[in-house]
Amino acid sequence: MTFIIILTALILERFFHWHHVRHWRWFLNYERWLSLRMSRLPAALILAVIIIPPLLIIGLLQHFLAHWWWGALEFIFSVIVLLYCLGPENLWVQAYRCMNELTKEDPAAIGRAQSAFGMAASDNSEAFHQSFVRAIFLASHQRIFGVLFWFILLGPVGAVLYRLIESVSTQMLTGGVLASRLKEWLDWLPVRVLALLFALGGHFTAVFTCWKRDVLKGPGHNEQFLVECGMAALDVSRLPADKMAEQEALALIDRAFIIGLVILAMMVLLG
Repeated sequence: MTFIIILTALILERFFHWHHVRHWRWFLNYERWLSLRMSRLPAALILAVIIIPPLLIIGLLQHFLAHWWWGALEFIFSVIVLLYCLGPENLWVQAYRCMNELTKEDPAAIGRAQSAFGMAASDNSEAFHQSFVRAIFLASHQRIFGVLFWFILLGPVGAVLYRLIESVSTQMLTGGVLASRLKEWLDWLPVRVLALLFALGGHFTAVFTCWKRDVLKGPGHNEQFLVECGMAALDVSRLPADKMAEQEALALIDRAFIIGLVILAMMVLLG
């Protein structure tokens, strides 16, 4: 059932826009409320108190729904949880919107793209497009693949765990530093799996050379590793200063996800 859940969620995420129903303000408010009242306690304890209750609720709901309607309710619940944990911004909608604005030569388009994908200011057009492609690769993991990977291993609890840790890691509150370190370790394996999918969907030799060289580096190297493998998969020595670079990156991500689904289907059939 895991394959069907992931396939359904990916199709819905790829072709529809769910940002308006995917809000995490409730969790951020809950996190701040607990952090202020437990500020004198160890960071690990604060993080555990923040993370564990939502995970218990998700786990109990999944267990309860699994015994109703031959698993149909559990299936619907799992799809909803997985969709909610993706993003929160839709990668494809946001990227194509930014690309369309850039073609209209809107002076503010570059600033909006940089804000949307967390890019630093660029000195020239080529540097901007290179930064944009890198941001797309990182977002493909942060928003989608990291959640899918932990969903495959741990079910809905895994997807929620990844998103909660990611949310805490972005906040300048007690436990944020610890959450950032934990997120790096949660990313270590899925980043390397996604890089292999880039190899299968792009220039295999170039990516695999990069993958073998850096695969055993620590979690602090995750982002650089993924970006280098993604750029190698595109097989370009110099990115064009137009939206073609971003289109190629998004096409590579589509191919990588399709290949990943095929591999997952084969594992299910052989298992």
